[in-house]
Amino acid sequence: MEAEPWKLNDHFIKLIKLPMETEPWKLNDHQIKVLKAFCGTFIAELTDDEIESLLNTKTKIPIDSEKIREFGKFDLSKQDEFIELLIDHLKRDLSMRSLSRLSKILTLFTIRPLSFLLTGHLSLFYELSRKDREIVLQKWSKSFSFYRDLYKTFSSIILISFWSSENASIFNSTIGYPGPDPRINSQRYTENLSKFPIYDFIQVPPEGLELQFDVVVIGSGAGGGVAAAQLAKAGYKVLVIEKGKYYHQSELTLTQADSTAKLYEQGGTIANQDNTIGILAGSTFGGGTTVNFSASFKLPNIIREEWASEGLDHFTTKEYDNSQDAVEERMGVSTKAIVHDEKSNILIEGCKRLNYHYADVPQNTAGAEHQDGWCLFGCRYGEKQGSLITWLRDARDNGAKFVQDCYVKKVLIKDKKAVGVEATVGSDKRKLIVHSKKVIVSCGSVHSPALLKRSGLRNKNVGKNLFLHPGMCITGTFPDKEIKSYYGTIISAYSSIHTDIYAKTSGHDYGTKIELMPFHPSYEVASIPWKSGLNHKQRMLQLNHHSPLLIIGRDKYPGSIDIDDNGEPRVHYTVNDYDLKNITEGVVAAVNVLVVTGAKSIDVGISELDEFVPTENDPLQDPKLKSFIENIRKIGTKNCNFGIVNPRGKTWEVDNLYVADASVFPSAPGVNPMITICSVAYSIANFIIEDDQRT
Repeated sequence: MEAEPWKLNDHFIKLIKLPMETEPWKLNDHQIKVLKAFCGTFIAELTDDEIESLLNTKTKIPIDSEKIREFGKFDLSKQDEFIELLIDHLKRDLSMRSLSRLSKILTLFTIRPLSFLLTGHLSLFYELSRKDREIVLQKWSKSFSFYRDLYKTFSSIILISFWSSENASIFNSTIGYPGPDPRINSQRYTENLSKFPIYDFIQVPPEGLELQFDVVVIGSGAGGGVAAAQLAKAGYKVLVIEKGKYYHQSELTLTQADSTAKLYEQGGTIANQDNTIGILAGSTFGGGTTVNFSASFKLPNIIREEWASEGLDHFTTKEYDNSQDAVEERMGVSTKAIVHDEKSNILIEGCKRLNYHYADVPQNTAGAEHQDGWCLFGCRYGEKQGSLITWLRDARDNGAKFVQDCYVKKVLIKDKKAVGVEATVGSDKRKLIVHSKKVIVSCGSVHSPALLKRSGLRNKNVGKNLFLHPGMCITGTFPDKEIKSYYGTIISAYSSIHTDIYAKTSGHDYGTKIELMPFHPSYEVASIPWKSGLNHKQRMLQLNHHSPLLIIGRDKYPGSIDIDDNGEPRVHYTVNDYDLKNITEGVVAAVNVLVVTGAKSIDVGISELDEFVPTENDPLQDPKLKSFIENIRKIGTKNCNFGIVNPRGKTWEVDNLYVADASVFPSAPGVNPMITICSVAYSIANFIIEDDQRT
């Protein structure tokens, strides 16, 4: 018996709202059965007929029929070692609140009446056939928010966890993926090894520690690293506190699971409250500059003028020009050594044919040909001139000290002045108290507002202006080309698509950009929705033939940050209809790029739409393309994977407390923000020095 799972009864709602668990998180046997059933649906044992279809997948990789049959027969639900690994990773990466919610959801599928409401079947989810489970998931993917949330939650935690794990390595040769960079121990690595800086960190004993500094900088990324360097050069006694850990070049494994767990916030699992937007944020020494894609854009003049018109005059001054120039020089920003690979050539060629804008992306690589698609797992070759290589080195050489694995609970405030911080170090939470004359908060757009709120700031603007530059990925499949998007420069070219219909009248630009990204297996499954067990395995066999295009919008309408009962940040962000329309037009432009360059199929990341197969002759005039684009605009991209200080960086409420990161942006900068964050931090450090010299 089947029914449409549209309504939730009172028992269901009450179960979801049960209090958070306080005992150590553990799944019972029935919950594990449910989890296994999901695993065996997303990565399923195919039928003999489906395996024959798998054998006919178009690819330039030499077909090894035995390996493909083995791949086709693989059933993730039968891999007990992976199930245990998945549970361990969930416990490591998710908050207790998220774990509690996941337990409740799994429990729903073990209670027959509630399972019926979710699946439309009287049988429990794990009692259903694979085909019936697949149909349930397909319906969820096209349903309203709660069911789509279930689909996204389970597809993400299972597919990303599997394809980034060592368990998936048995299929690397089958799908043509090399695993870690094959050049990991090459001459290129050994020649650069001596250039990688070594840092010492203050050790906090079990009984705790109390320290005294002139300035405490919380965060070591684009903002914190620059501020620490400039102030240390000026003679301040500086302490840099980092929540993540430092990894030497030789410790970077460049494997997906290990790198993501060590270098990213919550192992890459952080998302907004309704789980519609994943947020990749660096959480390591050097912050986001250690794991970003090296894109080094200046703040566009139109945005500088817009911010100046809102009272931030500094952005149109010579002083800000000087800040940007100094940042670019120290980080070695240029376009001189760019080498375009196959994925960037597709974007460039498509833009040429369509008369779209295109240009090279400046790189912070000090003139090196940085063809390193694994650089998002840390730059093992030391070529990317992030904070770790540049600003933190300058801070160290000028006497700054460092603490790692350190969580700042709050800024200490006395008589409306910041006087230090209270923090804990390590998993055993050793207490650290730092007394200081000034505190600079550079924890990023998510954690800086949370820290200010934990510290008692009541300014209504704290946490209000959250801009995420929402983006989505679409993919063209080129069976006759080996693209291997994980090789080469991550982003060497881009296109600005002026989709903002109000730009001419408002004087602002809220258009989109088309950029590139590397499709390592975990990024592939994170970007393109799962459609069926067969389709998933077919797509993975064509990994090397996918050309991903990343559409990024400049969001006009912000989200916000508040904190939960434990003081941890909660991200409230929904892409506004205005921004959605602009992103949708960016998707349409990207589809056109893939069509004119000969993609044999295109997946736009919208569950409601099947892959589009262009016609061979004159594809832009194909009536099917026009209908496909109409459907993109009709359905939209809503369900796709997607000011608190004064002008000198000081908080209005508390003296000697500064913010130097993207939290200070009055609106989205419209470009990859690293250089803007660095330039703002450079300016704020100079403001602090100037103010102190006057007193």
